[in-house]
Amino acid sequence: MRLYRYRTIKNALLELENGTFYFAEPKELNDPIEGYVKIFWQGDKAAWQELLKNFVCSLFYKLQTYLLMEQNLGGRRKNYNQDYKNQAVIMNLHLLGTSSLNKIFNRLTEEFLSKNSVQEVVNFYSSGKFKCSGKETEFILQSVIDYACHLCVKECKSLSLIKNDFDENFFDVAYEISFEELKNLSDNERKQKIDEIENFNSDAMESGLMALKLNQRNITDSNYELKQQILNLKIFFPRIYVEHLKEIIYPAGYIVCFSETPTNSAMWGNYSDNHAGICFIYETEHYLGREFINFGKKSLEVKSIKYDEQIIEQNFFDALSHLNFLNVEGSLTGLKGLKSSKFNESDIADKYDNIYCEKFYRKTFDWYHEKEYRIFLPDKFQHYTNKFSRTLKYDLKTLKGIIFGLRTTLEDKLELIQKLIRLRKSVNDFEFYQAEFDDDMQKIYVREKFLLVKSLEEL
Repeated sequence: MRLYRYRTIKNALLELENGTFYFAEPKELNDPIEGYVKIFWQGDKAAWQELLKNFVCSLFYKLQTYLLMEQNLGGRRKNYNQDYKNQAVIMNLHLLGTSSLNKIFNRLTEEFLSKNSVQEVVNFYSSGKFKCSGKETEFILQSVIDYACHLCVKECKSLSLIKNDFDENFFDVAYEISFEELKNLSDNERKQKIDEIENFNSDAMESGLMALKLNQRNITDSNYELKQQILNLKIFFPRIYVEHLKEIIYPAGYIVCFSETPTNSAMWGNYSDNHAGICFIYETEHYLGREFINFGKKSLEVKSIKYDEQIIEQNFFDALSHLNFLNVEGSLTGLKGLKSSKFNESDIADKYDNIYCEKFYRKTFDWYHEKEYRIFLPDKFQHYTNKFSRTLKYDLKTLKGIIFGLRTTLEDKLELIQKLIRLRKSVNDFEFYQAEFDDDMQKIYVREKFLLVKSLEEL
């Protein structure tokens, strides 16, 4: 099979020089919903207890980190703010042993989960009837964050990180919610009700934060910065926490992109410097009905993208048992050693692996014109986190030719050919083409280009 790779001159020269493909992570590509999986939360009592335990401990760790940096570094909190999202979740609470932090976490979780409002949440959602979207899970955490903040501040006072006279209730927003009422609503009605409550309270808290920032009298308040930080946590931490949970349940994966067509004007415009670049021609190896490109001793399969609107879904609690860096049993254990039924489910492993691969080969129909193929480089064990480690040398025999764009300059063509000569020693067996525009058909076509190769090799 022949595949085509649209490149700018700069990228083309770099790929020729090194004979490599750079495997990009999805966020480096031009589709912000690349590799999207719809994550939902549906679990039993132990699973929800563990999630809420993790939430309050992660919140405490975030607040404690802020206070320690404030204490040791004064006002220099730049790095803390930059890492706000990256440190949102502490996944391995159960690996702390008998450390002092573990004792704090145990106190926090025991008191937090004994609260009636928190127990209401656990009892309501542990029925397993409800598929909680990311937004509903944010709502769940937002409904208990006032109490979580209260406990975290109290714990920080005991550690002398916050003065005893600090009033953590300077701005409370109570969620007026009846879970009995929600129980009798349909899925759509429940989501609509939650959205109404969530939007109102979010606006109220943001207004409080704005008022705190705008009120000049608070500037002389010694607790001004701390109040602002706690209010930031109340408003933003549940969302950041949920977003981070979504990100961690699948390992990283990296991709190289190709197309099955060299005549798409939009792709020449987007990926080949507005037709001033080139398009490489690669040829895969066919084996048992599948296509491969060789990278030394490693062969990686080339597969086509599926363009459809079908949603890929994954239950967060199902995915937990497949995270390599996680103490799985501990992370699916509630109060008093209560084990989640998710820990013993054996039929979800194949589904998890299928989704992990499948999500890298899915795009919406809006991208159908690209007729894309990909090589996928899985990274379950984090071997390729460094950009240099995922720049892999391919078999040069795979590279068959170059198509010059409508606007590729003579100087760029010559530089590419000279680079090829140095790389391959001879380009007699290499194919050259020129992209042209057909006035009658109003389409781009490709014609073979005749070059005096032997003369060029002597240059």
